[in-house]
Amino acid sequence: MPVDLSPNPPPLPSGISGRVLLQQQGTHRSLQGHPWIYRSELAQIEGDPADGDCVEVKSARGERIGCGIWSGRSQISIRLYSLREEPLDGPLLSRRLDAALAFRNALGLLKPQDADAARLVWSESDGLPGLVVDRYQDWLVVQFLTAGMERRAEGIVSLLQEKTGLSRVILRNDAPVRLQENLPLEKKVLSGRYDDPLWIRQNGICLPARLLEGQKTGLYLDQRANYSAVGALAGGRRVLDLFCYQGAFALFCSMAGAISCTAVDQSDAALQAGRAAAEKAGMAIDWVQENVFDWLRRALRAKEQYDLITLDPPSFTKTKVQRAAALRGYHELHLRALRLLAPGGVLASFCCSHHFGLAEWKEMIGRASWEADVALRLRKTLGQSSDHPIVLTIPETEYLKGCLVERR
Repeated sequence: MPVDLSPNPPPLPSGISGRVLLQQQGTHRSLQGHPWIYRSELAQIEGDPADGDCVEVKSARGERIGCGIWSGRSQISIRLYSLREEPLDGPLLSRRLDAALAFRNALGLLKPQDADAARLVWSESDGLPGLVVDRYQDWLVVQFLTAGMERRAEGIVSLLQEKTGLSRVILRNDAPVRLQENLPLEKKVLSGRYDDPLWIRQNGICLPARLLEGQKTGLYLDQRANYSAVGALAGGRRVLDLFCYQGAFALFCSMAGAISCTAVDQSDAALQAGRAAAEKAGMAIDWVQENVFDWLRRALRAKEQYDLITLDPPSFTKTKVQRAAALRGYHELHLRALRLLAPGGVLASFCCSHHFGLAEWKEMIGRASWEADVALRLRKTLGQSSDHPIVLTIPETEYLKGCLVERR
């Protein structure tokens, strides 16, 4: 039940439906700039906010921390969007979208003539918790991941169309995180006529983006720069692309002059898309549909060797509780892959889970190399594309990390 903060609380500001006081005990990351406030951190609530309403947040001493979006269902009860006392209304949304688009424009990624695809808005990184917007040519693919953004969807879409000049919109509201806020899973073409797939050119390679069915919103836009970085090392090498999805790493390596490319994934639909891309580019790639762990077991028995291996597994954990089991899985994966790496070979290893930092990822690779009796040296660290900006006070925004290591 809602509890008043004091016998005579001050009136709530316009557009704000509740006021929340944090517990005196415990560590509150929101006091150091993090936007997430968990249910366990709350002490008192004034008012009766509904899911998606705006609430004012105060410290145990009554100092204003900011305003956030309320969720009565998620463990993250509040997602802060402002340090000031202001509602999440049209003017604020307009200013935040302007800032996000200006940042991408400075990167040369805003317009179709600049680049075929880019992320235009990325949730907390752009001060818009729960809103993700990707552009594929002249299509906008929009995700509303929280009740707060879902309630403002119509206005947000209208603002996006106005500010980008792009009218064709697809909604990809099929991310499981929506279930935590009791939101339905759906995907649909909101405006325009869409024919699948949409061929997207990235750094000289055409990739099929399946905007209604593909992973993420169609492609892994966060790996864009890494495809070229890994491909640059592929000339004259035997390449193995594990958890390849549509085989983008294999395609870039083949274009760069690899002797051979083997791409392994469990998804038949993803491999079919990869085959189509390879045929379009006139590339010969060996596509293998199989569980990667099983394939590695067979390859080890056959004593196969590769000069360049990419490991881009899905996140093995969505919660901190699963961290230990996930780390064991990642360790076993690297242990097997490293035993296939030829002397002088390069491993490109990626982690897409924000539950593991770069230092921990490097340490895991090091342990696996010791057990595999494969001496490694670090050539380079890799990260997410620049249109997925990292906010220093929000570690979760730096979720993609990669290591290029070379066998001595």
